[in-house]
Amino acid sequence: MIVKHVAPTSGKRSSIRADTIQARPLALFTESIVSLLSSPNMHDAFMDLVSLMGQTFPLAAPALYVVVPETPPSAYSVLDPEKSGIQEAQRVLRTRKFSYIRVLVGGQPPDVRERVELTLVHTPRITVILSIGKGSHEDIFREWVNILTPAVIKLVDNEQLRDMAFRDALTGALNHRAFEEMLQAELERASRYKTTFSIMMIDIDWFKKVNDTFGHQVGDLVLRAVVQQLQHGVRKSDYVFRYGGEEFVILMPHTNLIQAKKLAERIRQAVEKMQLMIGSHITISLGISQYKYGITFSDLIERADMGVYLAKTKGRNRVEIVRDAS
Repeated sequence: MIVKHVAPTSGKRSSIRADTIQARPLALFTESIVSLLSSPNMHDAFMDLVSLMGQTFPLAAPALYVVVPETPPSAYSVLDPEKSGIQEAQRVLRTRKFSYIRVLVGGQPPDVRERVELTLVHTPRITVILSIGKGSHEDIFREWVNILTPAVIKLVDNEQLRDMAFRDALTGALNHRAFEEMLQAELERASRYKTTFSIMMIDIDWFKKVNDTFGHQVGDLVLRAVVQQLQHGVRKSDYVFRYGGEEFVILMPHTNLIQAKKLAERIRQAVEKMQLMIGSHITISLGISQYKYGITFSDLIERADMGVYLAKTKGRNRVEIVRDAS
């Protein structure tokens, strides 16, 4: 009697356990798709996806490798870069030049022995490869990849649409709309965490003369050349915007006036040394303002703009700072 009583109970528990195991991947798939489609950008989406995989299947030690044409590849990995992470990224990406983003999850990822690569997306626009350690979880990950692929493609499409909405078509710099939204976000962040940042306004000197003398096509070439120099001269954490016409803005998070002025001087000198087809040098005038608690959106722009005006009145091709609006 005891055996007969125990046997059905054991079978019921096994059935519940099997149902739980089957339901687990389904919930996982759903959560990962929701995470992908609700993330503000591809970077956050891939970070969240690797974190979810790593927490759910620690022995898989997942890594995502992302390749977009004309930009350095990215590796999102739970692996320790000093142990096997960098070596694995080099093996999969077949290059030594890439960004390595360590995704921290609970516990210590296992040592890398045998790995399996699964392609999520491979199109002319993007390639995404998932790498996992061999194990009993492989079948789940293979099924997971089939479900994730459409979501990743949609994520890429959404990212490109957002990029088009916030990019200046002529120069490729972020546009005025992007500047307003990102400056407002930076203001709120600095106010909340008691940090600071600076903005740099830039105006090309005598640009109307360039258009009048050489035509607007050459003027457009000059604008693109200046933007390329600005993007080359800033740090990875900085953002370059076309404010309007021949005016540009650089947003510099966690940067004070001293640091901003050093960067502005380097940029000014680099632009002055540019070799252009028009046979003459281009110069820029720059104004800087720094966020301090209580300063408004308009205050920051006004002070930087006044710095540009002051640089113009002092002969152009210089950097000026106006600390107090008057």
